[in-house]
Amino acid sequence: MSESISGNHNDLHKIEVQFEVVTATLEQVEIPVKGLFLNADAGFDSKSFR
Repeated sequence: MSESISGNHNDLHKIEVQFEVVTATLEQVEIPVKGLFLNADAGFDSKSFR
C-alpha cells in the first residue's frame, strides 16, 4: 500500500510517515482504523513507533 523503498533501508526507515500514508489511504476508502490490531514482523517493533 505504500511506495517501494530501496532494500538498503531498514524496516523502520520513516515508519511513522509510511504508516500515516497507509492509514490515510484506508480512511479515504472509509475503512476505520480506530482499534485496528496490527500483526507485523519484528523488524517493525520499536519503542518510538509503539
